[in-house]
Amino acid sequence: MRDDDRTYDAAVRELAKTITGKKRADPGAVTWEAQFAQLETYVSRLDLRGRVDALDVVHVAGTKGKGSTCAMVEGMLRASGTRVGTFTSPHLMDVRERFRIDGAMVDEETFAREFWWTRDAIAARCGDLGMPAYFRFLTLLGLRIFSSAGVEACVLEVGLGGRLDATNVVRAPAACGITSLGMDHVDILGDTLGKIATEKAGIMKPGVRTFTAPQKPEAMVALERRAAEVGSPLVVARDLDSYEGGSEIEVGLAGPHQRVNAAVAVELVREWANATNQPWAEEMEASFARNELPESFRVGLEKTTWPGRSQVMHDPDVMNLTFYLDGAHTIESMRHSAEWFTSTARAVTAEHNIMLFNCMDDRKPEDLLEPVADVFHTTSNVQLERAIFSPPDSTTSGLDKCGDAKATSWQDRCARTWDDIIVKRANVLAEKAQDTRGVVVSSIHQALSLIRHRAREVAPARVNVLVTGSLYLVGDVLRHLKKCVK
Repeated sequence: MRDDDRTYDAAVRELAKTITGKKRADPGAVTWEAQFAQLETYVSRLDLRGRVDALDVVHVAGTKGKGSTCAMVEGMLRASGTRVGTFTSPHLMDVRERFRIDGAMVDEETFAREFWWTRDAIAARCGDLGMPAYFRFLTLLGLRIFSSAGVEACVLEVGLGGRLDATNVVRAPAACGITSLGMDHVDILGDTLGKIATEKAGIMKPGVRTFTAPQKPEAMVALERRAAEVGSPLVVARDLDSYEGGSEIEVGLAGPHQRVNAAVAVELVREWANATNQPWAEEMEASFARNELPESFRVGLEKTTWPGRSQVMHDPDVMNLTFYLDGAHTIESMRHSAEWFTSTARAVTAEHNIMLFNCMDDRKPEDLLEPVADVFHTTSNVQLERAIFSPPDSTTSGLDKCGDAKATSWQDRCARTWDDIIVKRANVLAEKAQDTRGVVVSSIHQALSLIRHRAREVAPARVNVLVTGSLYLVGDVLRHLKKCVK
């Protein structure tokens, strides 16, 4: 390939080839254990082991809130004067969002340079193994980017699970965190909370302290068992409000659950600073001795933003239309998302509320929609007048963003599920619940057209839209809205 063909756009096209669409449960598929073991071979042959071991890592696993926690860790470290590289997933609009240095995604030139180096090195040195699949490739790329950039701290969000996740090639992180645990990816991680917790606890390392959010008993027992086996001290993070003036801290990410994530993030930054002998650690500890959070921690928490999580965005063309975007996709996070929306909608006295929903087809729509219906059913002054179901423009099986109409059999199922839930909640005949029945459209473009038409129809009354169920959906809606701004 000529040098002038090794562009950023060409790199994105080449990266798409690593998405196979295969599932771990497919007949003949390579086991997850074998894939993880193979990853170490890539690390070795690419001469990345020394680079990875030299990184001072904060490693974060969990069912929900791990991305938000990583963002808060990044914010506090930056406010403390530390150069930070952060690896998260998934991205919303641009794959470079997964690789941030000092809060900004890497530029196209850096991405392209490191991508082509990694791709060429794998082709030359790992020909017998082939190209690693998408997330494992991105993990190798991220480690290469951060080590080349010489970051002082490296924050890694686990992609899935922990024990066999690609990010677990890190052998000796400075600190580990496990955010709130729940039932998710049961086909891969196990069908009980204990099994899932055990997989998440796979990031624990001997002698490295692990900080966790308060957990349900079954999960905590599993974490404690694994911590004892590994020799990793396990600590439940202090409540943020327990610090002097802690209740007055306004975390930049909305919702009471984010204060739980913030508590874990505070512990992780404190541990990282002490474990890596930072020059500001002594002053930091003086603040904690007074039962106060250091000023840099406060600033970092308050300034933290995390696109697609409790994000509010006004429509650029329709003045009375506001979108509330939250990529919740677990039972617990869907409830939090609905609670956040109803409390915020009530604060601005919205008169018309709409939900735009989609979830991945490996999930049970009733599990995600039931909590939403519960919240609206018990919030008398904030009700949904319509629920819209649309396929996303993007999926896990491709990187191209296409707004064309798509088949809607899955969305039809989700809408029927919603109708059944609403009828049951209302305890009325189906024909009396038509105002909140599910409406299926074949593209996000159609969904937004329908929503904007409704907003213009009822203007000047406000219309608020909760976009939830999938980060892919949230990312695609953001892309549409930002296109309108240009």
